[in-house]
Amino acid sequence: MARVQEPVFRDFGPTLLAEHLSRDPEIGELNAHTLRRWMIADEHWKPRRRGARHRKARPRRAAFGELIQWDSSEHEWFEKRVAGRQVLIQMHDDATNRLMMARFVPRDSGAANRRIAIDYLKRWGRPLAFSTDKAGHFGHTTRPGPGSDLPLAERDPLDTTSVIRAALRELNVELILAHSPQAKGRVERNFGTSQDRLVKELRVLGVSTFEEANCFLEEVYIPFWNERFAVEPAEARDVHRPLPKRFDLESLFAQTLTRTIGHDFTITHRRRKLQIPKAQARGIRPGQKLTIELRLDGSTRYRWDRRYLELQVVAKALPARRGPDKPAAVRIPPPPLTAGPNHPWRQHGRLIANPRALASYLRTSAASQPPLPTPSQEGAFVQP
Repeated sequence: MARVQEPVFRDFGPTLLAEHLSRDPEIGELNAHTLRRWMIADEHWKPRRRGARHRKARPRRAAFGELIQWDSSEHEWFEKRVAGRQVLIQMHDDATNRLMMARFVPRDSGAANRRIAIDYLKRWGRPLAFSTDKAGHFGHTTRPGPGSDLPLAERDPLDTTSVIRAALRELNVELILAHSPQAKGRVERNFGTSQDRLVKELRVLGVSTFEEANCFLEEVYIPFWNERFAVEPAEARDVHRPLPKRFDLESLFAQTLTRTIGHDFTITHRRRKLQIPKAQARGIRPGQKLTIELRLDGSTRYRWDRRYLELQVVAKALPARRGPDKPAAVRIPPPPLTAGPNHPWRQHGRLIANPRALASYLRTSAASQPPLPTPSQEGAFVQP
């Protein structure tokens, strides 16, 4: 009970605390229910009563690899050891509840999710389907515009395009987008377990970097999860499919741009003019489209049809943007517009109201004289 009161175990539950204390050879095997009774007696643990809740059960998929639940959780995984909140991406098999892959990333970006998708496909192959939420990097479902004659409720939904959705479509993998957090309840409950156990395990080890945390996930946490929480599937078979050899995952999950080939066989990209060499221009015609692949490793590839080209930089197409060490150009304002000596404005409106008097005034010699004095000057106005 003295160990229970140590600061590192301040918010451990009886089950997790019993596992940690059992690792001490002086204590030995400790039953979680026994420790719970001791903690309740010493008022270190307050039992909670759970009310009855109604749920509608969804049966698990039958075989391993039929459905992979893919989700992210933003949380203070490193507590106060690292400022801010971090993101944990997890992939669980629906049939077995196995933790297939997990990774800490600074933020839930499209690049981070594309990278973990590539790593999953290389390690396990192609599942039948992925299930995730409607984050922007996955896409979402919308209804068509007013072009259809059918009522809005009867129109077929349209799927927005995204890099991940397009790549999975090429690989014949279905992407299921959940309409609510309750629709992906299993992976949400798994995150609840991780936010309790994983945070405390990282605290005990003093982990405070992404490299250490991801190493702990691969070597310790994922094997522990699969040994403790995995279940047997209804059908003992693996439905993962091998990757086709003709597909390059780095190319499929790359962000793509298109450029039109000019009459001089050049394109413009990143303020540079790039030349297609004559030796590589076979079959290419001006006006056709060239695809630019911005890959996750930071490289840029130029593809026409299915052939990759090595382009040469010939000139800068546009001036470079202003950098942080280059001051902005000073804009000289134009000189203010001033009325001439004969402008009617200098007559203080006495002639503007009468167009005929103004025309008559402009024909006289007084129109070429110096401007009339203002009220602040001495004397009265001179009548024309």
